[in-house]
Formats: sequence, C-alpha cells, structure tokens
Amino acid sequence: MEMISISMDREFETYYNKYYLTVYGYFVKKIHMVEEAEDLTMDVFLKCWNKFSEFDKNKASFGTWLFVIANNRLKNYYRDRKDIIVADDTTLKLIAEEGSEDELLDVEYYHSMRRYIAKALELLPESQRQVIVLKYYKGLNANEIAERLELSPGNVRVLLSRGIARMRKDFEINNIEWEK
Repeated sequence: MEMISISMDREFETYYNKYYLTVYGYFVKKIHMVEEAEDLTMDVFLKCWNKFSEFDKNKASFGTWLFVIANNRLKNYYRDRKDIIVADDTTLKLIAEEGSEDELLDVEYYHSMRRYIAKALELLPESQRQVIVLKYYKGLNANEIAERLELSPGNVRVLLSRGIARMRKDFEINNIEWEK
C-alpha cells in the first residue's frame, strides 16, 4: 500500500511540474489578476490531488482532465463574482460571427475597462474605494452610503468626488481613455 502511495505522489508531482505554469498562464490570460490566478491554480491542483486516484488514463490524458477541472473552476469563479461581466472566447466568437465588428470591439473594450477599473480601485484609499463600490456597483445613493458607513452625506460626496478624480488621473497617466 505504501509503495502505491509513493508512486502516486511522484506521478502527481511530475504532472504538477509539467502543467503548473500552463494552468497559471491560462488563468492570468482569462482574469488578468496575478494573485487570483495563483489562487485558482492552487485550487485546481488541490482538487486534482484529492481526486487523483479517480483519474483514468484510458479515458483522457492528464492535461485534458486537468483543463476540464480548470475550466470548471473558472466558471465557478465567474459565477461567484457576479460583479464581473465576462466575455469568454466563445461569446467573442459568436459576436464576431453574428454581430458587427463594432459589437465585438465594444465587448473587448468593456472587458479591458473592467480590468483597468479594478486596478484603479485597488490604488484608492479604503474609504474612497468603499464609497465608489457602494455607489456604482451596489447602486446606493449618498444618504444610504452615509448611513451604512456612518458618515455624513456631504463626506460621502467628497470621498466620491476625490476617488473619481484619482481614478481619472490614474487613467490619464496610463493613457487610458476614461469615456468611450
């Protein structure tokens, strides 16, 4: 029994070493966030490790099996993160086939803008980030935000204004068009 376990450990280690960077690169390409890509990659390999005894070489290659798990993990990630609007490769192809080139460019534009906005939000002080998220992602007005954060409505408006100004400045520095 011990001999089988050691053999499985070595086999899994070989697969891990062979596919880690490929899976990691897949997630980085899809979500454009390094830390989250690392977490998703580790989730996938942990799942593979836990289910490795069920892997059947006669049904599929390890790479195929691994990427089915990775793709399912990515779908769960998107489902759990309802604040993210995603255009996957299939959607982009469908738009390209059925829609106009302008529609495809719009989807790609908004996909890339979402990444830029997320990065710009990360650079803001916590108070400004909270106000912007509550206003634009949760749809709350200044009075509702003030009540939730125990601030005055005037303070909420100041934080909102300063946060947007900082984001706009960050976009200008990086030559990113603020509005389409």
